[in-house]
Amino acid sequence: MKYVTASITSISDDLLKKAQEVFADVQTDFWDVKKILSRFDEWRVSFQVSYSNLIGWNPLQVINGEDFEALPWYSAVERFCHGQGYEESKNMDKTTLPTIIEKTIVSKVQGFVELVWDPLSAQQSQTLTTLCKRIQDDYSVFDGEQSKPVKAFVEAVIQRLRSAVDNDVFVPLYPKKFLEDKRSPQFQFQNKQFWSAVNLLGNMALWDGLIPEHILKELMLEKLLGRYLMITVLNESDPKHTIQKCKKIADCFPKSWFIDLNTGSSLPQLQNFSKHLLQIAHAIFKDNNDSSSTRKLLSDVLFVLKNIKAHDSIRTITEKCKCEDLLKALQ
Repeated sequence: MKYVTASITSISDDLLKKAQEVFADVQTDFWDVKKILSRFDEWRVSFQVSYSNLIGWNPLQVINGEDFEALPWYSAVERFCHGQGYEESKNMDKTTLPTIIEKTIVSKVQGFVELVWDPLSAQQSQTLTTLCKRIQDDYSVFDGEQSKPVKAFVEAVIQRLRSAVDNDVFVPLYPKKFLEDKRSPQFQFQNKQFWSAVNLLGNMALWDGLIPEHILKELMLEKLLGRYLMITVLNESDPKHTIQKCKKIADCFPKSWFIDLNTGSSLPQLQNFSKHLLQIAHAIFKDNNDSSSTRKLLSDVLFVLKNIKAHDSIRTITEKCKCEDLLKALQ
């Protein structure tokens, strides 16, 4: 036992000695942390513009249409990766720039996601997702086996979105007698909170293609729609307002979810949504089946169901309400 302990100690001492020798032939200015920081301080004092450009870049803001690719260091790295001139494609380094993007840019943006980004802000969410999609288009960092920095970034986005649903959304329920008066403070507050939640739904949809689809559907459909929005829609007494709300909700769903959907009943998570629209259509037709306003509302219902590919519900409405012409007009 003593021999083993002595052996481990010897190996450890040897590793520490070798570690100290790694920078043996390097000037102190480039291996001592305090010295390195002093260099950054000199840079900050002497070249404030370039220092601020790198350190102060905010991925949640667009200033004059510029982002990290407009910074001088990016141009220098890009020239390096292309070798001695862009025409020498055979000498092009195709891995260095994406690696730098992953380890520096993505990691920096992650900090903003965790500490600054407000998922309820349409401007911040649009700017952030536009940046991420361009990084994906240009460097494919989100494809295949993701690197550790990219995985950490995606997880940070998911956790921030999840936190927004759990902690930042509140849509109160009131007895219908308080909601019948559209000027009542109860109606005004519930309406404001509802549309704030719909805004978050749309912001979340911007992450389509960047975070796993099954997680995005969970957050948007099972949690935000199922937990808050549907309850409010079900509590709405005015069919016109109900259809308006359903239309705005459906407008938020990523189109990619429905491209290859060949079933007749839309997504499983949208069954209650489709069913309620079907019930609204039946109620409208039953109350006044000949008026132009009824046909307009039926047309709006069919429009929403068509966009989410709820073909079974569409078929039921057109057969019962005799409104095939409305469906043809939508096509």
